[in-house]
Amino acid sequence: MALRQLAVGGKTLPSLLNVLRKDISKPHRVTVPLPSLRRTFSLYDQINLIDNIPEDQLRFQGFDETGFNVNGVKYEGSLLCAGNLLMSWTPKNFADITPE
Repeated sequence: MALRQLAVGGKTLPSLLNVLRKDISKPHRVTVPLPSLRRTFSLYDQINLIDNIPEDQLRFQGFDETGFNVNGVKYEGSLLCAGNLLMSWTPKNFADITPE
């Protein structure tokens, strides 16, 4: 039994090392192109536009363990947001979550 394990192990380890050596010798090419600086600055400009949100839209400005800050108002607990509608939402269990 021990001789069989040694024979199997004796063949497997050198094969594994050969495969690893071949993989290391191949140059790895990045298949996904890196983003251009133009795209980066475009995202930066979009972030700056966040400060110019119209007053009729909801702006989530922060959150903590107890709730959220939305348009300068502190809301405690869970919130349900649909469009420009903001409601307090306190489901007790998963079955309480329905389309109504």
